[in-house]
Amino acid sequence: MLTEQKAKDRRILKTKQALSTGLLELLKKKPIEQITVKELTNHCNLNRSTFYLHYANVPALLEEMEQEILQGLNRVLDTFEQSGLPLTPETDSRAMVQAFWFLAQHKEFCATIITQKKDRRFIGQVMEVVKSRCLGFWVQMPKSKQGEVGEYFFSFVLSGCLGVVEHWIESGMKQPPEEMAAMVSRFIGSGVNAILR
Repeated sequence: MLTEQKAKDRRILKTKQALSTGLLELLKKKPIEQITVKELTNHCNLNRSTFYLHYANVPALLEEMEQEILQGLNRVLDTFEQSGLPLTPETDSRAMVQAFWFLAQHKEFCATIITQKKDRRFIGQVMEVVKSRCLGFWVQMPKSKQGEVGEYFFSFVLSGCLGVVEHWIESGMKQPPEEMAAMVSRFIGSGVNAILR
């Protein structure tokens, strides 16, 4: 009985992986609004009934894919935070290294969703993770030190981080994650120093 369940689970996983891969391939050619269940299942050599066993529609599949990426990124950062290191610019930089490594491991997804699809809602969720998990030291700066420009500064930083990530992905991720994290940390540090002066 247990063996049958494992085989069923593997089939479901294989089906979902095929649908996810197929959707990414189609998203390179057209927006999600133009992708039908029929087109996707034909592309994957699956029946539409198989698709509907798992998803209500194509956007539901994309939503699941995006949530899996967000959960994976949070899991990676959870592991880092369990080290118990205090929040400092240096530990923030190390957390950013982990985030860049995670993005590098999901290059195909990032290249399609972040740089081509421009899903603002999903990008906003990623940026919220970056703000809360990789910019912890800067976020915890006392309001008195941040001054009135603090919120504007963080908006600027997050937009800048997104621009850096998009450029890195579009350029083929040539620089290693450690170099990218160090670069972003320098940019942020320079901005903080300018605020505190």
